[in-house]
Amino acid sequence: MILYLYLIVLLIIYIILIGHFIKGKKYKHKILIVLSISILFSFFYESIRENEGYAVTENLPKSFYVLNSYVYGDNILILIKENDNQPRLYKLKKSLKLNKFLKKYKGLKNNGQDVMVKKNNSKSEDSLGMYIESVQKKLPLK
Repeated sequence: MILYLYLIVLLIIYIILIGHFIKGKKYKHKILIVLSISILFSFFYESIRENEGYAVTENLPKSFYVLNSYVYGDNILILIKENDNQPRLYKLKKSLKLNKFLKKYKGLKNNGQDVMVKKNNSKSEDSLGMYIESVQKKLPLK
């Protein structure tokens, strides 16, 4: 999010500098400069959107499906999918409780259950603040 703020500030500074530069220029040159600025910043925006696949250390959402997990050094990388969003990679500190929780989740998924992880609002020291909930699928009537 802060990256987008920097991009907007950079765009405003760039527009001000170009505005001072093109005061005495012809009308056609002004149009070309404005179009080049628009194309440049739309390219920057798209390149930032493509790089959103890096692991983030933000808090996990309230409910999600775990697609995959991988132990990487002192961290566990978890690929999760929320109900309406694209899959996102999160980086969490490795712990024995988290490892057991993920094994339990994978075991339930391998047994054919449709399960989802939900977060508790209570912060207790002995739990992760997450629990596994079974999801009931609504099947169409015959």
